[in-house]
Amino acid sequence: MDTRRKISEFRNQLNGILFHEKLGSMLDKMKRVQNTVTQIGLALGISEDKLHIVEEAASLAMSDLATAVVTEFTSLSGIMARHYALRDGYSEEISEALLEITLPRFSGDTLPKTDAGTILAIADRLDSLVGLFGAGCQPSSTNDPFGLRRISYGLVQVLVENNRNLDLRQALELAAAVQPIKMDARAIDDVHQFVTRRLEQFLMDALSRGELLPKVVEAYSRPTRIVRGKDVNVDMEVDETAFETDEERALWSTFLSLRSRIHPGIEVEDFVETSVQLSQPLEDFFNNVFVMVEDEKIRKNRLSLLKKIADLPKGIADLSVLPGF
Repeated sequence: MDTRRKISEFRNQLNGILFHEKLGSMLDKMKRVQNTVTQIGLALGISEDKLHIVEEAASLAMSDLATAVVTEFTSLSGIMARHYALRDGYSEEISEALLEITLPRFSGDTLPKTDAGTILAIADRLDSLVGLFGAGCQPSSTNDPFGLRRISYGLVQVLVENNRNLDLRQALELAAAVQPIKMDARAIDDVHQFVTRRLEQFLMDALSRGELLPKVVEAYSRPTRIVRGKDVNVDMEVDETAFETDEERALWSTFLSLRSRIHPGIEVEDFVETSVQLSQPLEDFFNNVFVMVEDEKIRKNRLSLLKKIADLPKGIADLSVLPGF
């Protein structure tokens, strides 16, 4: 039934599919996306000769929501658009973009790869976030009926994992300018903060996926907890001659080798990879060395050593905000 018509003919039927009562139909939504893709494309550094591909893809995007197949099987949205566009003779890049506007659909899903698909995915999510926040649909701690956390997380994923640089505030204002309802500055601030929170979550998830971060957090947390609240002079130098054990010497040696490589300019990923070298010397130290001995000189020297290690992340990552630190 669907293939008796061209995919472009389904677009006007989006007028009969409600997006939101304050924001109009899906056709209204896709017209808004169409009105922003050029500027978003330019903001992302897309060359002008490629913009016509983005604009043509935007004129067809989501049209398959009105097809019989997608009406019956909504999870095929985007997939059917790609098939029907290829069948109608559209280019591979335009057809692919019609699928990619829906990506990622869930955590761990594939991401858009083409320029056109990436721009459409970003523009569509910006429109949803700004419009629904403006319509008063912000999620609560227990309720998120429009899936705004998922939409926002998807936006962050597309930008970060595809290494796209976008002025978020400017992009949100662009999306706000075409909304059918009045958007005040506070609503845009709220969306900006909401997306920033998802960015924080995404960065934590990305680091946590590796095995190194938990080891590094554990490595820094124990010295931090021991020196917390103790009378440790920040400027006190560590006296190598006061070491009594091989474990103290090994830990000091590791610290000295890392000290120049861990500095505020280091990337967090490099910081994590470098810091993991502290794990074994610290474990050996805590298994074999008692810090709070009665001899004041030895005790203060050991505390001073741990203090210097605990201070290494300063200016790079505030690990104290992590649970269990």
